[in-house]
Amino acid sequence: MNIVDTIRDNIDRHNLIPEGSVVVAAVSGGADSVALLFALQALNIPCTVAHLNHTLRGAASSADEQFVRGLAGELGLPVVVKSVDVEYLARTEQLSLEMAARKARHDFFSSFDEALIALAHHADDQAETFLLRLARGAGPEGLGGMSFSRQFDSLRLIRPMLNIPRTDIIDWLKANGISWREDASNSDEVFLRNRVRHSVLPLLQAELNPNIRDTILRTMDILREENEWMNEMIAPFRLPATDLPTAVRRRVLRKWLFEQGVKEAGFEAVDAILSLMDDGNGTTVFELNARQRVVVEYGMPRIEHADVTSPTVQWVLQIKTGTGWKRDHGRGAGILPATASFDADRTGNAAIEVRSWKPGDSMTPLGMQGSRKLQDIFTDQKIPRNLRDRIPVVVCRGEIIWIPGYRIARGWEVKSEQAPSIHVHIEQKHAD
Repeated sequence: MNIVDTIRDNIDRHNLIPEGSVVVAAVSGGADSVALLFALQALNIPCTVAHLNHTLRGAASSADEQFVRGLAGELGLPVVVKSVDVEYLARTEQLSLEMAARKARHDFFSSFDEALIALAHHADDQAETFLLRLARGAGPEGLGGMSFSRQFDSLRLIRPMLNIPRTDIIDWLKANGISWREDASNSDEVFLRNRVRHSVLPLLQAELNPNIRDTILRTMDILREENEWMNEMIAPFRLPATDLPTAVRRRVLRKWLFEQGVKEAGFEAVDAILSLMDDGNGTTVFELNARQRVVVEYGMPRIEHADVTSPTVQWVLQIKTGTGWKRDHGRGAGILPATASFDADRTGNAAIEVRSWKPGDSMTPLGMQGSRKLQDIFTDQKIPRNLRDRIPVVVCRGEIIWIPGYRIARGWEVKSEQAPSIHVHIEQKHAD
């Protein structure tokens, strides 16, 4: 196989490199990335060579770096190299080596502004990914595998070799006298992917289907295309989507989670959150990871981040004397602006002030018998816990006389249209 022709077809068919694009080729020094670099050169596609030294293999890692530098010089291409102590990163960030290496690569690639990052993933990588994700219980989205092009945060990743078997890559390199670096860790079956590559796939090929790789790739294509279609179908739907089938609700929720910045959301997590939404009572919490959790309040989810705090809220009161009353709009506690009137004889010369609620606060709402805790009022009003500090409470003479948007307290109402009164208007502003 002439892999250059296949790569050209992939670039054209999937519009991987629009005219005027800046291409950065990620080159480790291994066979796959070296083949991609030479193919791009053969297609007269200018690029910058990017090499990340993970420093995991000591002198071998340094030798890989020198090889890539030499290769870029031989081809007359600019090269950018960065070294990261991935082992230290894994310790400090409490990540696995694999996840730490992935984070290091993501940060490195993000340093290239408005560039296409060309990666050398190939057909064997796809088949291995399928089996690994199948073993972990992935759904259609995960089993669809990698795509030729993907937007990942601010990065645009392209994979022009995704349908080329590794044997064809090696044959092409040998036929063209191109050398590469061998990473000894690629044969170490301590790593799960290597066990799949060297043991599981050959066993399936020998005992089950001699064309197992092609079969897996075809299945992945079907799953990926159907998954893309289903994602288009659910685009108009919004949570809580209670009238939709469970399969659709799972997709809608997963889509919402990713839009909120969640990186991973497995089947168990999605189903657990849906169960909390279906319960619909009070406030419940699902811990997604160390930094994110889903808070479900009255059937609706929201994301809380450990490092995010709510903005400080301030309120402004405008107080005027008059007669008669101006009724609160009553559309819901905390919905501002709002206006209400109070008996001037009752208020006298005492100050009317506004503050946030405090645990244990209570009032005697006009039109109701007895006292009620504000906590219970907020629950009845279906106000999420994280928003309750943003509800203003108006007080006079040490007593809560008004929850704006809800109602005033009994005993503070204006007695008649001619009676002297105090009109209070409240608005909110965010503190600088």
